[in-house]
Amino acid sequence: MKIILSEKQAERIFKDKVTCDKCEHFWDVENNDKHPYLCHDCGWDSKKKNYNQKELFNFWKKELTKKEIDEKWSEKYKK
Repeated sequence: MKIILSEKQAERIFKDKVTCDKCEHFWDVENNDKHPYLCHDCGWDSKKKNYNQKELFNFWKKELTKKEIDEKWSEKYKK
């Protein structure tokens, strides 16, 4: 079955969607993102067509430090 879409309809459906060529992960482009075409799963930059491990590391470092870890040690463990 074929579905025919006009350009405007296709733009509304696929606008600001990026799909990684390597791992098929997809996401929406955000206006404030420094690297909007960088896959945060594998590090592939869809615009530059290469891996950018440095920026992937920086992204996850920033994301993981946003949340404060609240761990409490049990009395049994302290002894």
